[in-house]
Amino acid sequence: MKALRPYLYHAYYNWIIDNDNTPYLLVNTTYPDVDVPTEYIRDNKIILNISPRSIGQYVVNDEFISFGARFQGMLREVYIPFGAQEAIYAQETGDGVMFQEEDYYSEQAYLARN
Repeated sequence: MKALRPYLYHAYYNWIIDNDNTPYLLVNTTYPDVDVPTEYIRDNKIILNISPRSIGQYVVNDEFISFGARFQGMLREVYIPFGAQEAIYAQETGDGVMFQEEDYYSEQAYLARN
């Protein structure tokens, strides 16, 4: 069976944008292949503003999202496998979803580490 997380991500991302709110993404930075600015990681997590006005070169598929964003004025490329995503929510209201654990991503992480 396909992973559920990409479907939930798309639905919540679009819902948050359609309601003129700012989508924030909570990322587990210990997951394999996560590429985010390390100086902004706190307790192995990073929260990213993923609103269309804040990111460029946005690419999303069933395995990852990637985009360019400015951090302290410097353009950085960001890569986040879906397995690393823990939640998406509206910054203004806190409404969103915490993603459930899925065997698919546990297996992917295991394979990447071995």
